Amino acid sequence: MKIPALLSIALLALAPSIGCASSHDFNNVVSAVEHRYNAHAQRVPMMGFVSLCAWAGSHGGVKGMRIAEFDNLVLGKTDDLGRLVQDSLDTNWQPFVTEHDAGGEQSVIFVQPHGHAMRMLIADYEHGELDLVRMEINGERLQQWMHDPAQSARDRNHQNNNSNLRYEPGPAAHAQ
Repeated sequence: MKIPALLSIALLALAPSIGCASSHDFNNVVSAVEHRYNAHAQRVPMMGFVSLCAWAGSHGGVKGMRIAEFDNLVLGKTDDLGRLVQDSLDTNWQPFVTEHDAGGEQSVIFVQPHGHAMRMLIADYEHGELDLVRMEINGERLQQWMHDPAQSARDRNHQNNNSNLRYEPGPAAHAQ
């Protein structure tokens, strides 16, 4: 599933506070999927506590995280997850990543600038399972990561006093 990889990227960045507006947007997307596919979302229990742990684990980075999961959901070959999500969000949200493959898998990420932060709403459909994730990440940390992901990871590892994780170039890097 692509969600763990997307969440790993997001957890590298840090975020300030999250407002009610994006929570409303997330609920609109969940409701739209429930009505369109006559399905019921499974929400993560104690999500407030999970979000607090994400905030603490990322040193104040990821905030306002919400997750909903739909199991046994069948999207038709012509169904456009990106359109459904976009129609459920207000106009401040912009598409950031859209991926469709021949097997019917779809992933979309929408973003919304929010002060010095970036709100993200991720929808990932794979093998009959749809995961929706909403979070807010710190724009400055995201910019640092996008400019130099390897250095950002080294800095983060150094902050955690984890000397076991170091970047070691592989044989291909030495061959150049």
